[in-house]
Amino acid sequence: MLDHLYNCLKPQEDKILSWYLSKVKTLEEKNIHLPIFSSFDIRDSGYKASIVDSNVFPSGFNNLDLNSRQFASIKFLKYLSSISPSRNILIIPENHTRNIYYFEHIKVLTQILNSAGFKTNIGYIEEENKSSPFNALENTVDSIKFEKVFRNNGRVSTESFHEGIIILNNDLSVVLPEILENLSQPILPSIYLGWYNRKKSTHFQYFNNLITELALLTSFDPWLLGAHYTSVDNINFKEKDSLKTVADSVDLVIDRISLKYEEYNIHDDPFVFVKNNSGTYGLGVISVSSGEEIKTLNSKNRKKMIFGKGRSRIDSVLIQEGIYTNYLEHNSPAEPVIYSVGGEAVGGFMRVNTLKTTNKNLNSRGMTFKKIVENKQTQPIILNNGKFSLYSLLTKIADLAIAHEHKQNLVN
Repeated sequence: MLDHLYNCLKPQEDKILSWYLSKVKTLEEKNIHLPIFSSFDIRDSGYKASIVDSNVFPSGFNNLDLNSRQFASIKFLKYLSSISPSRNILIIPENHTRNIYYFEHIKVLTQILNSAGFKTNIGYIEEENKSSPFNALENTVDSIKFEKVFRNNGRVSTESFHEGIIILNNDLSVVLPEILENLSQPILPSIYLGWYNRKKSTHFQYFNNLITELALLTSFDPWLLGAHYTSVDNINFKEKDSLKTVADSVDLVIDRISLKYEEYNIHDDPFVFVKNNSGTYGLGVISVSSGEEIKTLNSKNRKKMIFGKGRSRIDSVLIQEGIYTNYLEHNSPAEPVIYSVGGEAVGGFMRVNTLKTTNKNLNSRGMTFKKIVENKQTQPIILNNGKFSLYSLLTKIADLAIAHEHKQNLVN
């Protein structure tokens, strides 16, 4: 089915590109830019493919190969030059993480930006009555110097950074730090795209609307590149009434998936992911095949759905159509993760999980990262040749959806 869709859309790539560029132009006329960087988890079952998670503050640049890093450097230069003439950058990373791999990511991101001709510094926001969040890492993270961020007259600075562009790589899961509010310096991505303010359901509303619009233009079933979903607010997985409300919504989405499976004569069992509507790092995610499974959740899985990152309470969930993955690495399920800079896919890798099955969340314990599989959909991204692929199309649409989220935040 996906091969048929590819063959349907490939001859229409000029029409698709014109549609996409018109969307970008409309946003830019309102001073809304595509995100500086993003990463996307793609699930591909063979009969459909879609983005199931969009990250506005991606980590994992250390998992990209050298060619992808070089291409990212070119795209960062192009993008940042359109924002400011400054060649000074302050990266503000996550606070209070002890994940050495995350700091490998920061190190590689710094190298990518330096290769583009920028002078890059790393700053941290000190929390009241707490020491530097990176003291414990001083002897383990090579060649990264962390400097405290200060604020004065609506501008932030560190010991080495006084003027330039701020790149935020902290997803603001719990709260927006006052020190970052109403700055006169450019800060990317927008602080209002932090998880304290963002909902996955809003993103996928824009994403699905754009897929539907493109489907009308080019004559295909939008379900093949999208996913059914709904969301439930004001819930608490400790309470029976909340469990019933979520269970009813799970059954609603399962029924909608079942109708599409019948239409296309698909024999897989439908399932959904129930996800924290405002969270990342694969926390607060379970997969179920019926509402009854929600009502009878064991205490371990209920606990998973009470707190997200930073112990932020989960009070809203996204119930998203589950898509099986048809990628296997030595019999373990895998999924492509694609990275984008300034709206262009620059590379990716495979997330493999030796502890999971093809219908589970792979962004969890047991995951490793491998070189991206080369095929019709990934090759244009690997070669950075600008040729058409369904995966690059999906990332462009998801970047547009993020830009629309930003636009909505500015209106609000």
